[in-house]
Amino acid sequence: MTVLFDFNPPVIAHRGASAYAPENTMIAFVKAAQLGIKWIEFDVMQAACGEPIIFHDDLLDRTTNRRGDVNHYPYVDLRSLDAGSWFDTRFAGEKIPALKEVMEFLQTYKMFANVEIKSLTGKEAPLVKRVLAEMVAYPEMQNNILYSSFSVDALYLLRKNSPNCSLGLLLHEWEPSWEKICAELNCVSVHVNHEIMTLHAAEKIKSLGKKLLCYTVNDLARALELYSWGVDAVFSDVPDKIVAGLNKNASRSCIG
Repeated sequence: MTVLFDFNPPVIAHRGASAYAPENTMIAFVKAAQLGIKWIEFDVMQAACGEPIIFHDDLLDRTTNRRGDVNHYPYVDLRSLDAGSWFDTRFAGEKIPALKEVMEFLQTYKMFANVEIKSLTGKEAPLVKRVLAEMVAYPEMQNNILYSSFSVDALYLLRKNSPNCSLGLLLHEWEPSWEKICAELNCVSVHVNHEIMTLHAAEKIKSLGKKLLCYTVNDLARALELYSWGVDAVFSDVPDKIVAGLNKNASRSCIG
């Protein structure tokens, strides 16, 4: 089964609306929904107990009031941390969400998500299997989830354990065999660091029939250039500003 995703508006809220609320928290996801954004992106890791949690860094230091490795703590401990004050005292007490909490949110708001698998090297299998096990409880959301990962091993495990899931190949730098990997995994999309994207590369990816997504784009002029090359959506910390600029540009074009 191939899911033909629609990106309308063509912006994905990067870790939620992360310019306005602490990244990868429920308030950031709610803010994205309030802004009219249909897609969010978030990172999934594992707590020491195996619980899939929404967090980006390997260390707690940057975005919580605790220091140390995320995977050293069970979720009962991680849940007690303050994941909001680092951003602004208004968000004091914001929690690290569990995957199931975010899935309930997505289901309620009828939103879509790019779920980035962030596994430790050599520990891809436990995370992939646990994430997929969690997703069983949300069969109606299957067509709303697009998985991606910088770990090719994680992507192959996703394909092996969930033949019908939608995969996106994530590229920070150009991988010489990216086209081969994309074909073997039957990826529906390619997610590329916008700093390495060129018109030629965009045309190549689109010629393969893949959705093309670029991260992380907070500059409107760059977003408009990428859209003109055929990019289907950009990841942004300020998704509302990109959408507003896109709409304003479209209006000017119509008037002209």
